[in-house]
Amino acid sequence: MPRPLAPALAALAAATTLGALAAAPAGALAPMTPLPSAGSSPVAAQPGFRVLPYLQNPSSDSMTIVWVGELDTAGTVTVRGPGIGTRTLTSDPRHLDLMEYSDAELAQSIPGLEQGSWLLSDNNYQHVVEVEGLKAGKTYKYTVTQDGVEHEATFSTAPDAQRWQDVRIVAFSDTETEPYGRIEHREWEIAHAGYADGSVQRPGTDSVWADKYGTAVRYGQELVRYPMNQAQALDANLDTIAAQDPDLLMIAGDLAQGSGYQPAWDEFWRHFAGEFGTLASTVPLVTALGNWETYAGISGGYGTPTDRTPPVVARNRYHDYMITPGDPHNTRFKDSYYRLDHGPVTILTLDSTNGVPDENTRTGQLSGEVFSGDDTNLTPERMSTDTQGEIAAPEYDATFADVFGTDPAQSDLPNLTPGGEQWDWAREQLANARAQGQVILVQFHHAAYSSGVHGTPPNHEHADNQSGVAMRAYTPMFEEYGVAAVISGHDEMFERSLVDSDGDGVGVQVYDVGVAADGLRGEQLYRTQDGQWEPIRFNTHSQWMAAKDEPELWENDENGQPRLLDGGLHYGHLQMDLRRTRCGSELTFTPVYLFPLMDQDYEVTGTERRVYDDVLTLDIDADGRVVQDNSCTGNAHRP
Repeated sequence: MPRPLAPALAALAAATTLGALAAAPAGALAPMTPLPSAGSSPVAAQPGFRVLPYLQNPSSDSMTIVWVGELDTAGTVTVRGPGIGTRTLTSDPRHLDLMEYSDAELAQSIPGLEQGSWLLSDNNYQHVVEVEGLKAGKTYKYTVTQDGVEHEATFSTAPDAQRWQDVRIVAFSDTETEPYGRIEHREWEIAHAGYADGSVQRPGTDSVWADKYGTAVRYGQELVRYPMNQAQALDANLDTIAAQDPDLLMIAGDLAQGSGYQPAWDEFWRHFAGEFGTLASTVPLVTALGNWETYAGISGGYGTPTDRTPPVVARNRYHDYMITPGDPHNTRFKDSYYRLDHGPVTILTLDSTNGVPDENTRTGQLSGEVFSGDDTNLTPERMSTDTQGEIAAPEYDATFADVFGTDPAQSDLPNLTPGGEQWDWAREQLANARAQGQVILVQFHHAAYSSGVHGTPPNHEHADNQSGVAMRAYTPMFEEYGVAAVISGHDEMFERSLVDSDGDGVGVQVYDVGVAADGLRGEQLYRTQDGQWEPIRFNTHSQWMAAKDEPELWENDENGQPRLLDGGLHYGHLQMDLRRTRCGSELTFTPVYLFPLMDQDYEVTGTERRVYDDVLTLDIDADGRVVQDNSCTGNAHRP
């Protein structure tokens, strides 16, 4: 029988009732009986939109439009454009029982914000409308009407895979939204390279800057905080992305600051489809699960070894919001890994949140022997197997079974392990995409190659128990099928690595793009015997990183105040442009950062789109593979 949620959570350190855990996505498990929450939101349900329309599951002949209201009333979508004239469709609202606030969320106070001002009602009704019969590569206008409130926007279908000219995709990770992000200025690590020639130093701890934005200690050094808070950074990022008119936006995990913390999701949608911004109304979101999608914040965290209800709720909230391309063979895992084709591009999204056997540095459960040094010492015997040191898979599976009344073997948590279902599925999809001549991109959250805080495996001398190193198991498969690039996040830094096992000069480009809006981290450091902090640099495949290769350049103004001219760690994103050529294509990667513009009082007045010094263009042949030198076009591969 399903377990009552409230008693299950009562023993948690951050105890709270999560309310009803009832609704599951279509085709999933039968839901449990809803249970009332202990408290209820003080905000009454409102007509109209709680979440404005956002785009999901795009293709060359269809688009899925999703929105969330607060009343149990149908809405309509009217679409106008080529091939369909004017078409009106009616939605069928579905109650999202998981989205009710917990007691802890209702009682939360955030310094600097009016208590509860970020709360909405406890009512969430999702509307999902698939518009079919569209023409490839065309733009459509649409109007969604909910309770008499209208929202207008446009969308464009994917081009035909055989007839296309260019595709633009933008990627970032670690948005990690939450109400506190409206006031929090994150730590701002300085590049290990320090300052550019001729630069003066940053403002110090006794400066006007420090008085305005505060300071934080990183690796024994007190530094000023970044001048934009997280909400400002995300809005600036989204505005800059919108100006480039991309076809898709990839978000490689950690969307909210705890998927089991409902105010974090409310904040996410305010930025993407709400009062702060509406990019998701015109650009489809292509998302991956991250470690924060298995975390509930103040509503129970990761739970306890005997009760992992908070992570079960967290993952299934993500599943409820994201309507990803359906796979009849993946109903158990609710599309936590999936394939999306967009014209000549195939994007495989993997779930990197769990490996088998489980590893945990706290309990001492490790798969490989402990070693030191860089990744040249990562032998097969030392290879790690897991990315999540906080939760053991059997614990999650048992709780999932109790909550939904199923067998533990039917849990929605896949594993990344070679020979597992996701592994076999990935190989099958890669082979199919390669046979079709597609340009292949892969995304997952935990960066397999990183110089950041999660860059070392749990069995390393300087261990991390949420490391992405276990995902390196996929690299030979990616090389075999000619994957052009892997997009990840997790370490909240900007880095590019190249893995070229056979030395043919091609390999796979690997990006950590965790610079959406949360932390601004530098390299992972360790303390030497003489007390100095030095970079570990476990990742020998690194080709460029903002934390090492972009020193800051400051100068004093007429009042003797330091002014940043360029360089350093900033929020941003990766822009990918695929352009058709005479006998293939070119894929250009542009690492974009948002340079803060400031007045004489260090007040941020805006941002400027700038590009780091690591623009990369790859030649791709007619079969969709990256080549060292495409003699047809004469364009060389520039590593």
